[in-house]
Amino acid sequence: MRSIYSEEEWAEANQQKEEGTLETYTYEDDDGKVIYRFFKRQAGLVNNEMYFDIVSYRGAQGPYIQYAKAEKQEVLFTRFMNEFEKYCEQEKIIAEFAKLDPWDEYSETVQKMYGASYYGNFYCTSLEGDFYKLEYNRRARRSISKARENGVTVRFDFNGENIKQFLQLYMNTEEKYHISSYYQFTEADIQRYFRKLENCFLVNAYLEEEIIASAVAVMGKDIEHYLFLGVNPLYSNLQANSLMTYETALYGQQKGRKLFDMGGGIPGGGVEQFKRNFISEKGVWNYYAVKKIRNDEIYETLVKRKDNIKNYKFFPLYRG
Repeated sequence: MRSIYSEEEWAEANQQKEEGTLETYTYEDDDGKVIYRFFKRQAGLVNNEMYFDIVSYRGAQGPYIQYAKAEKQEVLFTRFMNEFEKYCEQEKIIAEFAKLDPWDEYSETVQKMYGASYYGNFYCTSLEGDFYKLEYNRRARRSISKARENGVTVRFDFNGENIKQFLQLYMNTEEKYHISSYYQFTEADIQRYFRKLENCFLVNAYLEEEIIASAVAVMGKDIEHYLFLGVNPLYSNLQANSLMTYETALYGQQKGRKLFDMGGGIPGGGVEQFKRNFISEKGVWNYYAVKKIRNDEIYETLVKRKDNIKNYKFFPLYRG
């Protein structure tokens, strides 16, 4: 399945929030084609030479096989890795962090061959059937009914007319979860989503004529993504997000999408528990990340140069 994370316009829409320059590396031969988009960032000067690292952008994307001849994907990806190693040496790339797309047809091949490790989960509703009956548990269905009984309705905004209202509500999310600047947005950031992404829209929950919850959603070729959510805490007991989740998934199904991706969540946390109400046992998609040091000597030089490392789990460590 193809997600929006595989598309160039998604990378471009997120470019303002990333450091460095957007690069696309393509390897193609008679057996197929591999595409890898990433941001190339300055890592530091060593002996008067500038070195770089590369990083995935928002979402889940790393190198992926766009197409391959039958039973040739491993041969193809081996050649890609050999050529990309030469590219990294030539471009003085010393470290690489890539989050891999779990929905891609060849995802297992890429995970295995690129040395990826488990990184987190996406919680997804299958839209290929009666998902209300087959995917949702009793708590989800009860919450949807409660929202309707409380007079909550849902409308979609395909033009971005309610971006300011979304941002006002999203401020509550920022304060509640103490999120980093990477997950804070300006009006220009959200407008860029609408301008760059053809199928971007807002999902708004109304109580009479007041928007009490709002989310940004976008559709890829096969997958609909529920991205960012803001809620008025005064109305949290009305279960607006449950109704929004259902109505958004229903819209994606009507538009022929196969999967509704609600994003991730910290294991055991409230966000994860909420999302699990809307999926079956097969709805947890593990995704993987690659952390590669491509030049040990220069990498260690930059780590030793770092005076104060705040997060020793961060990669690359010299940015921790």
